[in-house]
Amino acid sequence: ISGMPSMPTDPTMDGLHSGIWYSLPGACPSETFGAKSDECMTTMSGGQCEVVDGTKQCTYNAEYAGEIRMDDLSGILDEGRGIHTYEDWWKTSYEQCLNAVARGERAGPCVHNAEYNVQTDEGVGTSFWNGKHDIEQGLRRMDRLRQLFREKYPHLPDSLAEPACL
Repeated sequence: ISGMPSMPTDPTMDGLHSGIWYSLPGACPSETFGAKSDECMTTMSGGQCEVVDGTKQCTYNAEYAGEIRMDDLSGILDEGRGIHTYEDWWKTSYEQCLNAVARGERAGPCVHNAEYNVQTDEGVGTSFWNGKHDIEQGLRRMDRLRQLFREKYPHLPDSLAEPACL
């Protein structure tokens, strides 16, 4: 139909909910990290301030609220199986399998874990990213994130209102 936007053929460009990005300028954004002169830091101080007033030097306030590690969120850690880190899950578990097969302790093939495969739209050894562009799956992932945040930081809200534009 003439004038109607066409649907993208690339599944990673589906226009679904991919999050909201905020640009929070730091001091002296025109220079690289190690090359920020005192003059540049003074004249281009960035937008971080205590009480936002909308002026060029005072456009946002951000406070550290905590963190949820992707290892915990995706469910890849399993102490019972000796998987304490991402490397245990991705690399060590595969190497242990290969060694066990070589010793005749188990049959192969060994599977190399992967967070996500764009061809299958699934993970290997984890289902967290399955249906990466599916709205229901995305809502499930966000629910899990909020649940973990509430468990780890019960004194903080698990979501905030959109910031006001000044």
